Amino acid sequence: MSCGREWITPCRRYALRLTVASWNQIDRECGYSGKIETGGILIGHYTTDESTAVVIEALSPPKDSARGRSWFHRGVRGLHGLLKKRWDSKVRTYYIGEWHYHPANIVEPSGDDLAQMYDINADSRYSCREPVMLIVGQARYGGERPVRAFVFPQGELHIEFKEHTAARR
Repeated sequence: MSCGREWITPCRRYALRLTVASWNQIDRECGYSGKIETGGILIGHYTTDESTAVVIEALSPPKDSARGRSWFHRGVRGLHGLLKKRWDSKVRTYYIGEWHYHPANIVEPSGDDLAQMYDINADSRYSCREPVMLIVGQARYGGERPVRAFVFPQGELHIEFKEHTAARR
């Protein structure tokens, strides 16, 4: 597996890896979206010791998503069947969290972004004790997109990941 991006929390309790393919999918979706917010879900698995979430797919927004210049509501159409198919496949993968695009150079999670992640964390239908959220911004002058990543441990405040630059390839 190629690693596109990798993050770790300052306490070193959690780590996050995105494959090249999943990062490229997010980057493409942000490019298509231009000045309108967008987002989707992250699918993958955890390492054997459960310390690292490995994202192998970043899905496009479902068809029933709604979006504007400064807001995005991820839809749900088709996700239940798709996630069931991933769970039942030979190589089991599942919901890891959310990715979200803010068409700006500064990427700050909004109150709505944080509330949504705490709701997901508390909702047993997600079966995700520690969902992650990526917030991706607009690329500056043809450079890389700014990105911030967070984990939402059950019963705790969220923790921001720090990118592990030595792991980037």
